[in-house]
Amino acid sequence: MTALGTGGPGGTGGTTPCGCGCGGAPAPDLPTGPTGPTGSCGGGPCGAEELPAHPFLALRVAYGMLLGEDDFRVLMGNPRGKLMLHQAWQHGPGVVWGLGLARTGDELAVLPGLAVDALGREVNLEARWCLSLARWAKDWAEEHPPQASALPAPRTAAGAAAPADAEPAPPLRRTAEAWIVAEFASCPDRPVPALADPCDVTRRHDDWSRHVETARIALRSRPPEPWRPYHRVRVLLGLEEARPGDPAGREALAEAAAVAREPAHRRAPALLAAFRRLAARDATAQAPQCAEGDACPPRAPVPEERGAVLLARLTVALTEYDGCVRVEGVDVDPDVRTALLPATTLQDLLCGLAPGLLGVAAETDAGGPRLLRDSLAWSREHTVLTFEVTAPLAPGCAEPEGIEITSLSDGGRGWAAEEVAQIGISADGLRVRVDLDQRPAYETVRIRIRGTGPKPLYGNAPRAPFAGAVGGPPGTLDEGHDAVVTVHLPRSAASGRTDA
Repeated sequence: MTALGTGGPGGTGGTTPCGCGCGGAPAPDLPTGPTGPTGSCGGGPCGAEELPAHPFLALRVAYGMLLGEDDFRVLMGNPRGKLMLHQAWQHGPGVVWGLGLARTGDELAVLPGLAVDALGREVNLEARWCLSLARWAKDWAEEHPPQASALPAPRTAAGAAAPADAEPAPPLRRTAEAWIVAEFASCPDRPVPALADPCDVTRRHDDWSRHVETARIALRSRPPEPWRPYHRVRVLLGLEEARPGDPAGREALAEAAAVAREPAHRRAPALLAAFRRLAARDATAQAPQCAEGDACPPRAPVPEERGAVLLARLTVALTEYDGCVRVEGVDVDPDVRTALLPATTLQDLLCGLAPGLLGVAAETDAGGPRLLRDSLAWSREHTVLTFEVTAPLAPGCAEPEGIEITSLSDGGRGWAAEEVAQIGISADGLRVRVDLDQRPAYETVRIRIRGTGPKPLYGNAPRAPFAGAVGGPPGTLDEGHDAVVTVHLPRSAASGRTDA
């Protein structure tokens, strides 16, 4: 097993500093997990020795320098450590290809494939890994004995004690759940003759000359905790929710609301700016998760115990009767895994949105006046409506045909068209007053301010038609947009005429 910044085994590579500024102490070794051969890697115990990984420590050679084992470990550990560092932080854990699952009778197999774990190591499975479901179910039942309340009682008459010859209890039915994961494993291989160490009392004259990097398949009772960095960005894009007492999430929600208020043609650049701000804050707050007792901070995002790659969720229906365990049903769900997509595929997927974004960005707003929704107000017992616009209106452009007001009965009597008596514009052209003959007939009132048609409201400078409400699509010099607002008046104020 290998963690970023680890030294050699024992005292052989322990003099290699980790480069974290802790005074040249040996790099901390993270737990290597269980040892012992697993699968068909052969050649020695898997995980018995650390592979070097020093992303920021390189070998400097000079003419006549004597090179020892530690120097060669630094030589191989530098590029390996850089690759692990890049894959762990820039790509994250997931399946690259394969590692499918197949069931044949009692046997569940994990097929060959490649993955990258949370520490940036390639997890390579070259041969099928097989599991006997019946044997696993028996082991699971022994490790998880049923509670007394879950055991079915023998069949007896109501209120009678169970005699010795009573009918046996019915079978116990339970559901077992496990998570199939792939873990990194390394196996020493190919022993070759070597000079004996004078301090080695065993006087070994050979040693392993290769490391085989492979995969160990395991079943866990819980899935690996996922690594989900960039919380602010995820909240901004709607991938996560802001939690209670979550200031970072509230920052993202405020940015998302600000982007939503932008006009459609400016929303894409506003979203990009918000994305960059929140990503910068997330990157600043991001740090490796240190395990308890670490001498110096690790370089991988998560500790070793969270490094496995999730492959599938296994659900098995069991029947237990008289000490026997029988597998009734098996469900394997590989959709819980994370897949790593190639950069070329990501480029293609991003281009899928380009036509829509380019079409919006290509339209330029002509600068026509727009409605400020919050400025809309009623007065004089709901016979006068006023609102404000963002740019001055042209004198004489406001005619009764430019504003339509209708109301809908809550009692099923249909629509009523309200009569607009006159429309007035303030001296600065930024405020409009609409006088009605009488109050709207019904409670639900629909107001339509026209930027289209033969007589829309029109801007003074620039000379462009009314462009709709703030935040709407861009208007042109030839055609604007209507602004539609619906309000609900109190019933007492919506009885301006008889509905006979």
